[in-house]
Amino acid sequence: MEMKITHIRTNRFLAIITLFLVATINTIAQTENVRERVFIDVNTHDLLVGETLQYSTFCLSNTTNKPSALSKYLYVELIGEGGVVFQRKHQLENGKASGEFFIPSNTETGQYYLVAYTRWMRNFDDVAQAPLVFINPYKGHTNADVLTEDVTVDFNTVSGVLIANAANNVVFKVSQGNKPLIRKGRVISEDGKQIVDINSDANGFGAFEISPEMGKSYQMLIENPEGGFKFFDLPSATDTGVGLNILHSDAEIELKPYGDVKGGRLYIEHQGNVVLERDVQSTYPIRIKRTELPYDVLRVSFKDSRGRLSYLVPLFNTKLGLETSPTILETRSPAVIEQQLAKGNYSVSIRKSYGNQTPQMYAAFSKEGLSLPENLDYTELQNAASFYQIDEKELPTSISFLPEYRYQLLEGVLKAESGSASVENKNVILSLTGEKILNMSVARTDSEGRFLLEYQTMNRGKQTDAHLTMPEFESEYSFEINDNFKKQHQLDFSPVIIDTTQLAEIRERSIISQLENAYFTPLVDSSETENNILPTMSAFNAHYEFDDYVRFRTLKEHLVEYISVAGVREKRGVKRFVVYDLDSNFDFELESLVLLDGVPVHAPDLLEFSPYRIKSVDIANKRYFLGSYIADGVLSFKTIEGNLGGFEIKNNHMAFSLLTPEAEPKTAGGNHLEDLRIPDARIQLLWAPEYEVAEDGVEQIQFNTSDVEGDFELVIEGFTEEGIPVSIIKKIKVKERTNEKG
Repeated sequence: MEMKITHIRTNRFLAIITLFLVATINTIAQTENVRERVFIDVNTHDLLVGETLQYSTFCLSNTTNKPSALSKYLYVELIGEGGVVFQRKHQLENGKASGEFFIPSNTETGQYYLVAYTRWMRNFDDVAQAPLVFINPYKGHTNADVLTEDVTVDFNTVSGVLIANAANNVVFKVSQGNKPLIRKGRVISEDGKQIVDINSDANGFGAFEISPEMGKSYQMLIENPEGGFKFFDLPSATDTGVGLNILHSDAEIELKPYGDVKGGRLYIEHQGNVVLERDVQSTYPIRIKRTELPYDVLRVSFKDSRGRLSYLVPLFNTKLGLETSPTILETRSPAVIEQQLAKGNYSVSIRKSYGNQTPQMYAAFSKEGLSLPENLDYTELQNAASFYQIDEKELPTSISFLPEYRYQLLEGVLKAESGSASVENKNVILSLTGEKILNMSVARTDSEGRFLLEYQTMNRGKQTDAHLTMPEFESEYSFEINDNFKKQHQLDFSPVIIDTTQLAEIRERSIISQLENAYFTPLVDSSETENNILPTMSAFNAHYEFDDYVRFRTLKEHLVEYISVAGVREKRGVKRFVVYDLDSNFDFELESLVLLDGVPVHAPDLLEFSPYRIKSVDIANKRYFLGSYIADGVLSFKTIEGNLGGFEIKNNHMAFSLLTPEAEPKTAGGNHLEDLRIPDARIQLLWAPEYEVAEDGVEQIQFNTSDVEGDFELVIEGFTEEGIPVSIIKKIKVKERTNEKG
């Protein structure tokens, strides 16, 4: 039985609407080319524990399929029925990012989803989903009883209605739960007269033509394998409306409108542009040569004489580049496969194929959200697509999430703990102490206390320590921040059914996985990634190491005794730091900025802190501008530990962690051809997630086969420079290496 759940993550932070520049979409762009989409390519949709999920993502314009320039960061989550397995952030380079995940041994058998989106996509409630199946052969699994599910038949036409007294091409799908069924039967009229014989294929799809009469009912009769019949009612026919029959051949497409078509207009669109437009005055078919249209999944629509949209459906002028004649290779050998590719970005996978694996998601069909089997011709693709609806969302009138165009963004709200304190025009400072340099940014609040901060971090794929402060300590404030990850996803989880034909494959893969992991040496980078982020402030004119001088009991005494460019003043029992102005022509009027390990602190509290915990201080004797925040002088103290050294910031402060983008994946090396004593049990012969083609031509795809024999597939997914999707599948058969010794 299919299960549907809504996955919700607990989050103590309130969701808020972004401040600043909350604008209408029409002010952002003059066209509707403002939506992004993500295509996810994975090395396989079925994995065992001990195997590695590898993924490549393409962030594209939803209209043109070209790399989107709006977002620089991508959010990726792996979600199962039990919740979130991981959350990751990736920095996009030319719209691309990639990663991998080793499936641990405690993973439960079940369906999972890899989801990806940008912050900007959240305005349109857009998210990419790649369904996955994980199998744990070391834990027991009981199949759901799908045989108790009812057999269902779904019907559809291009326009979604059945037009009376016209020849309608009706597509149907036979299934039991989520399992497609091969069935045969017939369509009969209400008086029992046979209209047409029908058959469904291995994917459960079939089609027939019927000219229904108004007011009459029709049924489909399906034969049960064990005997008997099941009856399913066809939709009732209507004498109004418009339909379209789409006929495909290798050379042309025939579009045959029927129904109340007079005065209407038929359109074919590609990447947001109308590439063909025809007036329709009769039901005479329109024939179009394939060479006259872009080679892509197009859109065909019809507007009636009043300009009302009757239907909008996919039109296939492309199919998978499927080469079924296999290339024969030997085990444990270097190999090269040549492939013509246009200039663009791709991912390349060569992996062993198995009979019961879940169908791959293909770039060729991804724009309209189509997930279709690989072995379909034009007509079969058109029929299968009848059960997908084109996502034609209206653009929102306003936006809530600004795009991360250059930097990472953090939004939140400043709240006053007392009703009399204002939250407007306050400076909120973000300090990233986990970045090991002085890394700060500032934002100013609006009338409701909302703020939006830009920041940079190193790409480590880990949490980094962060602090929010509001450096006015006379009143008490608190912070609430909004997570850029979605709080909930609508996901349909289906039960995993393992039949007896899969058991031998699972056993083989499990043994191969154990062998590979036994001889696999992970590539460990022991050196710290070089920090290429410039410090927020580096131009200090004085530096003091406390160990270079005599240690005193109080911090004030240190400034009195040997720090000549700054001091401490006391007024009405309240102490504060002062920085001496070295320019006689300029008088300091504002408070100095006092930092401890990069975090703004209240000067009277720091003056009570033990100086034995202080390592050094840097001082800038000048007016300092940090965004909207202005200070007359800066004192930047550092503790010995570098993590505030136990100093407690009593108010107007929030300590938390931020997830940094993933580091560039480092795949373990090891050339098995150099040491034949080490078994090579790889079923993934090649994974190239960032395969860039600089110019049109023949590419030499190089790899090494392993000791594993059998059927493999070379799968290339990606997009040309012009935004044309490319999906290429080549079959490979690996045989045991011949013994050349006579």
